[in-house]
Amino acid sequence: MRTRVAAGLVALVGLVAVLGGVAVASAGAEAEVVRGNLRLDGKPLRPVLALTDDGRARGLMFRRKVPADGMLFVFPSQTNGGFWMKNTLVPLKIVFFDSVGTRVRRLSMKPCVEDPCPIYVPGRRYRFALELPVTDTRKALRLGPRSELRKLIARSS
Repeated sequence: MRTRVAAGLVALVGLVAVLGGVAVASAGAEAEVVRGNLRLDGKPLRPVLALTDDGRARGLMFRRKVPADGMLFVFPSQTNGGFWMKNTLVPLKIVFFDSVGTRVRRLSMKPCVEDPCPIYVPGRRYRFALELPVTDTRKALRLGPRSELRKLIARSS
């Protein structure tokens, strides 16, 4: 009997340790938010950065609140692909910029939780896409400075 209790206790301690490790790893992943030091129309902008395929695929999915300065999707090369709002819970404004930070298109996007979800295509080539709260009133004509944009492109994959 004591052996079974001891084995059960060891298994329980092991399970708690594993779950605790998962919680710490998850907290670490949440804490590891990378932000950019940019300017939007000459004013400071600190968006969350999506520099990798995984980050760009996840985007703002499942979030109930959009960061005040949004999320900047950085692509390693120019693209003309679209965005969708699958599992995105809040309406967004998306602004597409070329390699030098000039706005090429701006669209409003609505949340979508059930397929089929529309795809929002800018119809132009772009290098950066900035998702902002739909209520954001900034014109978002220029993103920069160019030196920082070049650094972000170099970091993207």
